[in-house]
Amino acid sequence: MEKIEILAPAGSKESFISAVEAGADAVYCGLNGFSARAKAENFTPAEFNNYVNYAHSKNVKVYAAFNTLVKQSELKEAAKNLGFIAAAKADAVIVQDLGILNIMRKHFPQLKIHASTQMTIHNSYGALEAGKAGFKRAVLARELSLREIETIAAKSNIEIEVFVHGALCFCVSGICLMSSFIGGYSGNRGLCAQPCRRKWKFKNKDGFYLSPKDLELASFIPELKKAGVTSLKIEGRMKNPQYVYKTVKAYKMLACADNNNFREVLEEASKTLSQDFARKKTAFNFNKAPEDIFEPAMSKQLGVNLGKILSAENGIITLKTDFNINRNDALKAADVSKDVYFKFNILKAGKAGGVYTIETDCCFLKSGMEIFKTSDGDFGAFLKEAAGKVKIEKLNFTANHNEVKDPVFKKTAGDGEESFVRIDDTGWSREIPRNFNIIFSLNKDNLNAAENLKNINFFELPPYIEEDELPLFQKAVNNISKNAKAVFFINNISHFRFFDGKTKLLAGQFLYCANSFSAGFLFEKGISGFVFSWEDDFKNIAELSKAGLGGYGIFYLSGFPALAVSKMKMHKDLSRDELIDCAKDSFRLVQRNGTAFVLPQYPVMLFNKKQQLKKIKINKFAIDLSFMKPDKNYAAVLFDAYYGKRPLHNEYEFNFERELK
Repeated sequence: MEKIEILAPAGSKESFISAVEAGADAVYCGLNGFSARAKAENFTPAEFNNYVNYAHSKNVKVYAAFNTLVKQSELKEAAKNLGFIAAAKADAVIVQDLGILNIMRKHFPQLKIHASTQMTIHNSYGALEAGKAGFKRAVLARELSLREIETIAAKSNIEIEVFVHGALCFCVSGICLMSSFIGGYSGNRGLCAQPCRRKWKFKNKDGFYLSPKDLELASFIPELKKAGVTSLKIEGRMKNPQYVYKTVKAYKMLACADNNNFREVLEEASKTLSQDFARKKTAFNFNKAPEDIFEPAMSKQLGVNLGKILSAENGIITLKTDFNINRNDALKAADVSKDVYFKFNILKAGKAGGVYTIETDCCFLKSGMEIFKTSDGDFGAFLKEAAGKVKIEKLNFTANHNEVKDPVFKKTAGDGEESFVRIDDTGWSREIPRNFNIIFSLNKDNLNAAENLKNINFFELPPYIEEDELPLFQKAVNNISKNAKAVFFINNISHFRFFDGKTKLLAGQFLYCANSFSAGFLFEKGISGFVFSWEDDFKNIAELSKAGLGGYGIFYLSGFPALAVSKMKMHKDLSRDELIDCAKDSFRLVQRNGTAFVLPQYPVMLFNKKQQLKKIKINKFAIDLSFMKPDKNYAAVLFDAYYGKRPLHNEYEFNFERELK
């Protein structure tokens, strides 16, 4: 078998050291900014430089995580950080934003670029286009099966990286706006507030219905090697050093095992992984779609279950367990039925007759509560000793970087207003005024109907198209493109591959255009305009317009945006269309075509912002009627609002006035 890379997370200096000491081949970490784990400790430029030197002295590679969307006003700071990364001689940079890709290709050609899982590369078209764009490696979406990974690896001309362990997101990475919608904290900018980990209510039930188990593919390492995967990635930049050490140690053992002793090594590695202090595990879609990926009764990362409290009085508990308990261990008590958890410290611990008597600093413990170990007390001494071997110089680290000037865009012809309506049900077409361009949103169930539509010239591809669906969509695209007037909105880098260069293309909301360099990249690829993201704020939109992009952008004034797009099989309790709520936040959970969508309960309404937008030279506007049944009266109200004939209450403005964080 070929050597396969073990890639470890490092959200802190301690985790970085733990990864190297455990035998990682490469470590990924972020600077203080532009990282998809902005809440991690991360690294200053000087620290990053020192730790790269330390890793290289151990023959370990370092990949800088630069995997967030970048606003227009942040471009100079982003270029400065890229200069630090280049000066530190990082082995690669993990990127989501196409603008950062564009800057790196032109100003930092010495840096290798990896396509982040935030880019949602999920089929062979995506991997091929990533290679064409300049990426050396693609971090694949976590939703893929072994068969899909095999196909992508066989057809692509770049390295393939696959997540094998750690937390899973409910939504496909890179197309989640749920946290951003609730409070402006964007998952695309490293600040996800994890709404999917909340307890949600519907009808007369409640539970953690959007909180999946953690991923574990330990038993499938031989298959991944055979598939041609370059790197096995462990998730966990928000996890502690012990998690990093144990998972790296286990996967390194498995990577080094051969066919003759793999089962034996797997048994040992599994014992180590069982103490990673995280959630229960799933293989997700790797071999088949699981029926039980969600645990409605529990979402916390509770750690290793030691057993139930036998007795409790004044903070002194007794506990029978097969695990060792040390004075410095971190423990947690849980009353799972009430979703109540207590962390506590051990003051004294003794064992007699197989039963521990533990004196704690917590008076809320009761018999029957489950006790979990969240960290080993003796690991601190090991880490301290390992850190003592690391020679880190304290220095003022600076780096020169090339001046990055904004691209120059040609002025768009004419200032006339252009209007669009997006639909996914042809029944709406009868209710739409003739001066509106209809955009037909494609999915695998309406492709045949789309090919026969008359008087509709605009079509939109969905952000996630499975490998097996590529021929169906390719055939439909080919047939629709026979109409010389056909225009397509595309939502993923893979979509470029459907076209021969003759069809007019526009960038949809999920092919993010957050800055002028993103637009520059897209225009070089033949894109003639773009849609402003639902989550963007007015300040950034105004900055884009100031950079010359106002006339190219389409702004949606109303609709039910897809806040989350999930390929997980939903829990049996949830029907195909369910209203779920938590505190003051309510959403619709809609299941269609093997995909789950989270939509706001009420539509976003921004008709009263139209004149404000026109003042900054934005003259293309749209209404989204997808995910709705045709309704003549509702359509009449919306179009009256569009023309200023009727005011509509705009309680849901997304991030328009507040800052997108």
